[in-house]
Amino acid sequence: MVTAIIVAAGIGRRMGSELPKQFLSLKGKPILWHTLARFQKCVAVKEIVLVVNPFWEKESRMIAAEFSKIVNIVYGGGRRQESVWAGLKEVKESEIVLVHDGVRPFVSESLIETVVEGASKWGAVIPALPAKETVKWVENNIIKKTLPRHSIWLAQTPQGFKYDVLKTAYIKAQTEPLEFTDDASLVEQLGIAVRVIPGEPQNIKITTPEDLQWAESLLLRE
Repeated sequence: MVTAIIVAAGIGRRMGSELPKQFLSLKGKPILWHTLARFQKCVAVKEIVLVVNPFWEKESRMIAAEFSKIVNIVYGGGRRQESVWAGLKEVKESEIVLVHDGVRPFVSESLIETVVEGASKWGAVIPALPAKETVKWVENNIIKKTLPRHSIWLAQTPQGFKYDVLKTAYIKAQTEPLEFTDDASLVEQLGIAVRVIPGEPQNIKITTPEDLQWAESLLLRE
């Protein structure tokens, strides 16, 4: 069985809105609604665990009521990894777990299915896009190093893992003082190879007002 953990517990400071970005409207529906709709429609996904901010539980439950695959709604933490851990603890019988950002509403069903297949085959897989621009390592506004562009990939979600792999990584993370920005980083700490597959240019994470404008234009093309 495949469970998708949808993380929607953030408050979206970079958006500059009092309303968290997952509740902002796209074509008359909240961004989170569009994200959940993709996973609801995907045959490969059997259930969804939704991770929300407790201060926005009412709004989250109103959206969730439209999706039959949602089996649990849990409270997230102050950090992303705390939120994913809260969701992961509610997964009981799944072989494969996907973790996806609630503000990536344009993920395709085919990409979800490809991640599921990859996680089943390799144990850990993420979609990513190769960097197009020259990448600089900068500290205090000074370039320390120019990184080889051919080695730089921009990670997306959903990230897919065998359940035991991801759970082991998160159990270990409870004793680590470091903060990880994605789930693959935790799995890498176990010494497990994480496979990269091609992501999708339209699978954007809506973070800023400019992202929201781009999202609106993408919807007009669908």
